[in-house]
Amino acid sequence: MSDGSSSPPSSVGSIVEEASEPDVTNFECLFCTQQFDLVPTLVYHCSKEHDFDIYKVIKEVTAGGDDLAIFKLINFLRLETRKGTDPTSITVNKETLADDKLLQPTDPGDALLYSLGDVLPDLEKPAASYEAFEARKGDMPQHEVEHLKIGDGDSGYFDSYKRSGIHREMIQDAVRTNAYRDFIEHHASLFKGKTILDVGCGTGILSLFCARAGAAKVFAVDFSDIAAKARDIVAANEYQDTITVIQGKVEGFNVRSIIGDNKPVDIIISEWMGYALLYEGMLDSVLTARDLFLKDGGLIFPSHCTLHVAPISDPEFIASSNGATFWKDVYGFDMSVMIPIEMLNERDIGVFDVPAKAICGSALPFYTLDIMNITVKELEFTAPFSIKLDRDIQSLDAFAIWFDTFFVPPGSSGKPDCVNASAWGETGQDGVAFTTGPFGAPTHWHQAVLLVGQQDRGKGIGTGTEITGSVLLRKRKKDARAIVVEISWKGDGSEGPISGTLSRSMS
Repeated sequence: MSDGSSSPPSSVGSIVEEASEPDVTNFECLFCTQQFDLVPTLVYHCSKEHDFDIYKVIKEVTAGGDDLAIFKLINFLRLETRKGTDPTSITVNKETLADDKLLQPTDPGDALLYSLGDVLPDLEKPAASYEAFEARKGDMPQHEVEHLKIGDGDSGYFDSYKRSGIHREMIQDAVRTNAYRDFIEHHASLFKGKTILDVGCGTGILSLFCARAGAAKVFAVDFSDIAAKARDIVAANEYQDTITVIQGKVEGFNVRSIIGDNKPVDIIISEWMGYALLYEGMLDSVLTARDLFLKDGGLIFPSHCTLHVAPISDPEFIASSNGATFWKDVYGFDMSVMIPIEMLNERDIGVFDVPAKAICGSALPFYTLDIMNITVKELEFTAPFSIKLDRDIQSLDAFAIWFDTFFVPPGSSGKPDCVNASAWGETGQDGVAFTTGPFGAPTHWHQAVLLVGQQDRGKGIGTGTEITGSVLLRKRKKDARAIVVEISWKGDGSEGPISGTLSRSMS
């Protein structure tokens, strides 16, 4: 969870209930059916996946980028897609857009037609190289923080980062912050003299670590208003000549114009991880930044993450977490009907510190993310798992999911998918790693807990039993920052075969 670009972490045991689908605008790609919640991300997708540069076309053929011409352009491209025209063979010119029939929406419900301000690039501010930015930086007022103004309905997400409490909680997470500091300081030679991009900089703590390690230039990007405070913090520590704070979305056109399109970045650093690793969808932005700004041979830290799943059997923990202990006897009254709306329920993913004794089996990684090579599409997946119980249990009550994070420098022999983070370095692995699991020091990520349905509980399973299954993780259809996790499993119980499925969400 980034110190400034992710949803606010809540206290142990908290969960945001999902009463209904949130009212979030989605934009469909002009050439395929993929959906996006941010227009700049859609534009970038069209360029990368379909080799069609929308910004370039707007500049060349829309008479300075007027809204009416862009309205026609969107409808024209939709029509061509309906015809099955390959995007690379589509030709657009001023004569094409002179046809007033294109004022009739191809798709009357096309949200992109009503977000023209997001489609329109800042034509008065062409993409600048790093050198050009440095040349004009001296003309900027010293108090200025570069702004990117995009009205994409995501303001509530970033507004939560205006206040200090969330940043204090994350910085005080010693497991998290020490890992970044230790890696940067112990590998200062990687950062010395280099250009760094900090995605979701928050207060700028990671940028400051990089600057202190000798970085030549640090671009610190955050869309939240915390960016203004980050600028003040940078100045207070006299790193304003090294660190440039940019308030904007890293996918946005104006951020690109400041950093430059010539891939000037040597290293990307970011604290993007959310609950269950992928809640909040911030990794999408990091991967976009990688493809936009990271030079060939560049580095990303953290470099790898692994996801773990483990079985829980602990009636006391479950009763305490789902409220049963409290609601079954309230001053002598039975209020058990309140249990289904407690923080641990059969609908939502809960966030708890799970007692180590509650884990009743192995917890090998079931999915590995190599941040340098993974794609956005691969952030939605189905992965198999195999668990062996380490004791007899009367009931499989829930599953816990957590993640390990690795900072693996070039040349290291360590393999994150083969070594538990808590054991990293014990056999000579270079770099830094930490776990958010129940066997390590507590972190602000805690663990994600998915309660097994009542119909699948209460079945005894013997020690040594192997439980096999799969974990499906996907984004919610109308909220790309939310996640849905589905688990299916089977094994041999004390009284015959057992199996089950569950689906829980977090938004």
